[in-house]
Amino acid sequence: MARPKREESPGRLSPSEWEIMMICWRLGRANVRQILREDLKTRIRDYRTILTFVSRIAKKGWLEVEMEGNTNYYSAAIPQEEGLKLEIDRFLSETVGSDPEHLELLQEALEARLRKARARRLKNN
Repeated sequence: MARPKREESPGRLSPSEWEIMMICWRLGRANVRQILREDLKTRIRDYRTILTFVSRIAKKGWLEVEMEGNTNYYSAAIPQEEGLKLEIDRFLSETVGSDPEHLELLQEALEARLRKARARRLKNN
């Protein structure tokens, strides 16, 4: 079933909030402790920090909150692909606009990044 169109776009996420959002997309549905456990694989943050992040992310419209007993469970309110496209579009509108020269610079940067990512993948396989 298709999701209904939202009235307005969700708020902007900070880089740290993006890290937490990526974890939420990966886990699907999780409580703060589960998110913290995943986050601790790459960062050193405490429970209260993660709780603050997920509360802000939910307030901005990116996460849905469901209470089960005394525990809040968080899940994405926006599918990952849709969220990434939204943020990419925001970035492009604010920085590149529709200037063909700027778009060509973006294309060159994306092609270089794609080459590096492919080389890294080949090296790791």
